[in-house]
Amino acid sequence: MGKNKRQLPVSSDRIGLDRKGNVPCLKCGLCCSYIAVAIDGPDNVKAATEILWHLYHDHVSIYRDSDDEWMVQFETRCRHLASDNKCKIYETRPHICRTYSEDTCEVNAHDEGTSFYAPDAYLAYLKTRSPRIYAGVQKGFLPGPEHLKARNLGPERSPPRFEQRFLALRAAHEQRD
Repeated sequence: MGKNKRQLPVSSDRIGLDRKGNVPCLKCGLCCSYIAVAIDGPDNVKAATEILWHLYHDHVSIYRDSDDEWMVQFETRCRHLASDNKCKIYETRPHICRTYSEDTCEVNAHDEGTSFYAPDAYLAYLKTRSPRIYAGVQKGFLPGPEHLKARNLGPERSPPRFEQRFLALRAAHEQRD
């Protein structure tokens, strides 16, 4: 192997955690199964209804981290992620991929955020967090309750695949603590 070739991290730990007690990238690959983009939090009626708009789409969720940063998350696996969680274009991967590390991965983080997969769960949160904004949304921007429930997208989406993988990986991470 030449000097410029990079080695992928490989876990030798028999229970699947690396020497630091983190879930290693090759056990996970979660960051390559979605795209997350920062959005405004629901600080006004317009922003709150934009979040609703995102949640009306399939395979889209909203994530609020422990620092009150908000993101829209699109569940879509990278076409270059192999079944063994290795990157098929590792040497020429984009800059954003190079910034990911198992040390800063959400699975290995000590704090947890909140994910919203359906409008009704988000609206319940909004009603508690900001009754004034919720009232504004309720006044003119809510369809009937039958349109606010989570859609049944089949067994692979109940619970969402991202959430299933995240919870399983998080459980493995927490066993080390």
